[in-house]
Amino acid sequence: MIVEIVGILVLLALSGFFSGTETAFTSLSDTRIHYIRQKWGRRGELVFRATAAPERLLTTVLIGNNIVNIGASVMASALTIRLFGSAALAATTGILTLLVLVFGEVAPKQLAIVHNEWWTVHTVRLITLLELLLRPVVWAISSIAALITRLTGAASSPGITREGILYLVKHAEHVGILENSKSSMVRRVFRFGDVTVQAIMTHRTNVFSLDRETTIGQALQLISKQGYTRIPVYDGDPERIVGIAILRDILLQATQGNLETRLLDIMIEPIFVPETRKIEEMLTQFRKQGLNIAVVLDEFGGVAGIVTVEDVIEEILGEIYDEHEVKHHEPVTRLPDGTFRIMGNAPIYIINDLLDTEFPLSRSIKTLGGYLISRIGHIPAQGDVIETVEGAFTVESIAKRRIVSVRYRPEQQSEDEPQQ
Repeated sequence: MIVEIVGILVLLALSGFFSGTETAFTSLSDTRIHYIRQKWGRRGELVFRATAAPERLLTTVLIGNNIVNIGASVMASALTIRLFGSAALAATTGILTLLVLVFGEVAPKQLAIVHNEWWTVHTVRLITLLELLLRPVVWAISSIAALITRLTGAASSPGITREGILYLVKHAEHVGILENSKSSMVRRVFRFGDVTVQAIMTHRTNVFSLDRETTIGQALQLISKQGYTRIPVYDGDPERIVGIAILRDILLQATQGNLETRLLDIMIEPIFVPETRKIEEMLTQFRKQGLNIAVVLDEFGGVAGIVTVEDVIEEILGEIYDEHEVKHHEPVTRLPDGTFRIMGNAPIYIINDLLDTEFPLSRSIKTLGGYLISRIGHIPAQGDVIETVEGAFTVESIAKRRIVSVRYRPEQQSEDEPQQ
């Protein structure tokens, strides 16, 4: 009887070993595997090889686990029949199931998750040996499993996905591992291929431009107040842009005394792009054509605004200012009372990114101002409050029938406010 009890305990321990080993290996991330490979030498290399073929590893462990569990069940049943008769088999099965569940599954798996590195490097040699001994059986079972997978049309999911990386970035920022500026940059990189020039362009109402009949002398006086180096040139109507004047060329004409020369004589042909063009494609076009500014056209062929190479780069790096540039308002600014000041021309996707909101995006509505106007159906007045499911917006400033800025109080604050 002693031998049988010891045998059952040994098999129960082996069940825990195999269960823990399965969890330890499968819980290793790719980064952790490469770290173990560098740190643990020969054993680290074995861990790397074992995890490189997860089907063989998992099959080996499961074969071992099933053998010891069946063995423990057979020995316990035989011992029970000999001592108490077959009537006690049900009780023995219940007790053994509980023991296997606690000591052969739950406890070792929990330990393995916490100490997966230690567990894998100290068990990998034995697992490698078992895989060699059981190779014919492992190969047969793996082949059958692979065939079933192919017949059912199941496809393996990618180990690393865009959503997974973005979740990790958000979690790293939340726990303080990653700074907000760096996590925002990572999110912008992933979003880069989806953003159109419409989302980052300067709207036509904010574009500084000059008539083509403007002289060099006049242009210098006007440009000195603005600080731009590339100026759109129009023909009579600011929405009829016909060229781009480069500050370098204007200064060259001025140093040569040609103050009466018109911009018409020195301007270069502009690039025209649709507002639906992706900024990734826009950056490629800038590089190929050697011009760092483009005129954006709407769906009717009218001028929607302008986009520069700086606008595209800032989509990844954030705002960039040189020593002569007047700093623009940040799209979202947190105020001391917990509310936010948001610019009306702020793209909705940036607001959703910064504030973790879910304002809807559509083909025709890209900015917060456009969203709020479409929601109420008219141009609001200063001081108007616009309620949304995400919170309340108080209009702070209106100019030229456009919302310049609003103050945003998130929904939670809006609910709590009456109780204060």
